[in-house]
Amino acid sequence: MKKAVIVVAMFPLFIGTVATGVEKSVSAEAEKPLRIAVYVDKGARNMGVFRWIELTTLAGGAKSLPVDGAAIRAGALDTADILVMPGGSSVDEAKSLGAEGREKIRAFVKGGGGYIGTCAGCCLLMQPSKGHPDMIHMIPFRFGVGGGRADLSIAFNRRATELAGIRKGTATIRYSHGPVPIPSLPVKDAEVEVVATYNSDINTTSGKDRTSMAGQAAAIAGTYGKGRLFVFAVHPESDKADHHILKGAFRYVSGRSLDWDFPQRKRGQLTVGVMCDDSFGVRTARLLQRLITDGEFDVVPLNAAAIEEGALRHIDAILAPGDAEAVDLRKGFYGENVQRTKEFLVRGGRVFAWGYAADAAEKREMGFSRVADGEAAIAALRTFVAEPPSKPIPVPQKVAKPIRVGVYLDKGGSNLSIARALKLSPEYEVTFLNAADYANGGLDGLDVILQPGGSCKAQYEMMGPNGVEALRRFVLDGGKYYGVCAGAFMALQISRNDWPRLGLIPFKGDDPSHYRGGAPIKIALTDEGKKVFEGSPKERIVLYFGGPAAIPGTPVEDTDVKVLAHYAGRIINACQPDPVEEMVGKAAFLGGRVGKGKVFVSCPHPETEEATFDLVRSGIKFLTGVAPTPVYLDRVRGAVTIRYRVSDKKSAQFQIDTLIWDRRIDLCPGKDWIDLSHIDAIVQTGEVTDADAQMLNRFVGKGGRVVALCDTEEKRQAAAKLKGTIVVEKYADIIDAIVRK
Repeated sequence: MKKAVIVVAMFPLFIGTVATGVEKSVSAEAEKPLRIAVYVDKGARNMGVFRWIELTTLAGGAKSLPVDGAAIRAGALDTADILVMPGGSSVDEAKSLGAEGREKIRAFVKGGGGYIGTCAGCCLLMQPSKGHPDMIHMIPFRFGVGGGRADLSIAFNRRATELAGIRKGTATIRYSHGPVPIPSLPVKDAEVEVVATYNSDINTTSGKDRTSMAGQAAAIAGTYGKGRLFVFAVHPESDKADHHILKGAFRYVSGRSLDWDFPQRKRGQLTVGVMCDDSFGVRTARLLQRLITDGEFDVVPLNAAAIEEGALRHIDAILAPGDAEAVDLRKGFYGENVQRTKEFLVRGGRVFAWGYAADAAEKREMGFSRVADGEAAIAALRTFVAEPPSKPIPVPQKVAKPIRVGVYLDKGGSNLSIARALKLSPEYEVTFLNAADYANGGLDGLDVILQPGGSCKAQYEMMGPNGVEALRRFVLDGGKYYGVCAGAFMALQISRNDWPRLGLIPFKGDDPSHYRGGAPIKIALTDEGKKVFEGSPKERIVLYFGGPAAIPGTPVEDTDVKVLAHYAGRIINACQPDPVEEMVGKAAFLGGRVGKGKVFVSCPHPETEEATFDLVRSGIKFLTGVAPTPVYLDRVRGAVTIRYRVSDKKSAQFQIDTLIWDRRIDLCPGKDWIDLSHIDAIVQTGEVTDADAQMLNRFVGKGGRVVALCDTEEKRQAAAKLKGTIVVEKYADIIDAIVRK
């Protein structure tokens, strides 16, 4: 059934109030700084609080004021223009505020204040319910259950443009178990409307069906009394690509234009992670403001998920603040994260903890350095900078005859994370293949082929008929095949005439599955899978991004391939509103014999996070009988932090053969050039687009370094778009260009 866009109250009057606000915006620019109160007490937790403190502290023409429940009850909002309520738990936020604090918020907005809320901060304004009894009910919506985590497609409508200057159309925004606002009882003095809807629908960690999110409210704006509010069920503060949306929200609620300029990391600066899994407290928020603005250290947010993804590999020191009883180290340092933290300490990292966090660390014998308070932590960091860095942990030598793995890297796919892990492992050797290599003898002498994610159709077409047949014969004659996502599709049978496949195994995809988008999803091991993934819990959360949900196809002669794991969570669609087929129960991992060879098919992407990389190692061991030894090249303090863009197999081979071994360099992964504030240098090995040039020139202008490899005339011409770039002609000159003073 088609969802109707919700409109509440009298729009002629509402539009009139908006026009008045716009007229005031010009004169407002010359007024005193906009005072933004940011709630940092219990309930407001995780990296979102860090982001809000960072954004409001760095905003030109604004003053950021961290507040807790006690401060709000004591009248802190009397001197504020806007209140920001971050995500976390709306139930805990409401309890921390108390009845008096919640009433203070109501009166603040009604009297003319502005309110911006994300996720839990949106829930807080909804109608009370059984599970959310203390909500303030300032908007005519009730809590609807969502579920899962993903970067979701959100559709902003015409009113978002008219009210806040947010461009109409879709945007991809972080979602994390946020609400699905459902229209409810009218609210006196409220004139609000939906300015964005979910253009997608997920439920990734549960097998249960839920009401569709598609078409429901994702952002709401309007007036309450004399004040204005703009609330999001999602997290636009999480990604710099979405910050233009927040600028529109501030412009709407205040009539003022705000902008923020992130400081650029200084070369060789100490990288300090601040634990954000629990509530900060006002003192820690003020300490964070100081760290962000004084530029003495490169400060980054850190939480349990980031540690699971391997963030400690690129951190020098950690601050574990403890100025509130809510601090609970178990939220960040638990399970495998305990071992990761111990490894971090062994290689020379340091964790400085104080207050309740230090007490908890001592009880658990975690080896943290106790300091008296935040000031003492800064002093300890300065002392740490002056200490000589620890010597790098040596890497094991290669075995006499390593297993040889060929990794496809050409149009339609690449998988550098698995290639790098295998290169570091003493039992394996890696070479990259382009599409032409398949038909020209490039598979000769290899033991394993890694066919990566990307586009199956593009890979297939690039290899051509001869290359495809060479790959098929490689497997049937005894070779090992590891396929992930697009590479998994490649091994399946044809399910649509225009989507070619190898047809090696008796399964096919429930196409068009790649329209599902991406999100972490629950998988469950089968009995066969428990043997392959030995020691792994039966259920895991693994990142999925457009891969197959495999179903039985037609029998294939001389094969014995079994389902090793199936999906136990659902993705209807994360990137558009049209529903696709159910995923629960369909195959996520497959493996077995094909002719004389062997295949392992990974439909999701366990290689993207350190927490699930054991599944990759198990898959490799299933094929070869040898599990790759986990070896990491952790950051050496004082190293130059770089981002390196691979353009072809030669550039990829240089990365894993040469670049990663130089301990003066910390190769920090990143998906794009949008957030470069924590990077010292960038290496560009391919051609430069106009969009690249714009971002890279801005990066150089703020003190960053760009090294451009110009080994062809086309690359030389492209590099001419870049200002202040160091141009090199040979790969051998790249490292010197990075590290030179």
